[in-house]
Amino acid sequence: MDSIEFGRKINYVPMTISLAVGVIVGLVIAVFAHQALLAVILGITVIVICALIFAKSLSDFYGYWELTEEGIRCYDYLNFSVKFQSVLMPFSEDQMTFKYDDIKSLRVVVGREMNAPANILGGSFYAPKKIMFNLPTPYYLEIKLKDGREVNLDLSADWDDTETIEYVIAVICDRAEIGAEMVKQS
Repeated sequence: MDSIEFGRKINYVPMTISLAVGVIVGLVIAVFAHQALLAVILGITVIVICALIFAKSLSDFYGYWELTEEGIRCYDYLNFSVKFQSVLMPFSEDQMTFKYDDIKSLRVVVGREMNAPANILGGSFYAPKKIMFNLPTPYYLEIKLKDGREVNLDLSADWDDTETIEYVIAVICDRAEIGAEMVKQS
């Protein structure tokens, strides 16, 4: 089995945009106000503000994780400070890895007023594809590990790839020797 990837990893684009806007603001202040210290302070302030805006708005669809032969690798973007750090320094994130033997239970969590995509543990789906990408409803795998930790693996960005999702659930259940259940949030 080759590795299978889900979601998206925060890359260098938000950092580049933040830096570009900060530098532009700094240059404009330096040219028109002729005050270098004020230009530097406002430039850095704009970089931080842009990074905060990106960190706040990048909450959806950036739950990158990967299924490999050895286990599951993922990035934890659930914490705002981790997202903020990932926007400013996108290649400094710590990757979390766990083996299939470490998995205690698996649940497919489907958001309120939404059905799971067809063929996923008997679910059906009724929302058009174009609006699904913008829905704020969660769709993820909730994995509880034997050491007590809980890991949520986001499926929202790849919700329409039902064959791959069904295959991944089957692989995890088979290798961890557990069953899967579906939970609908109320």
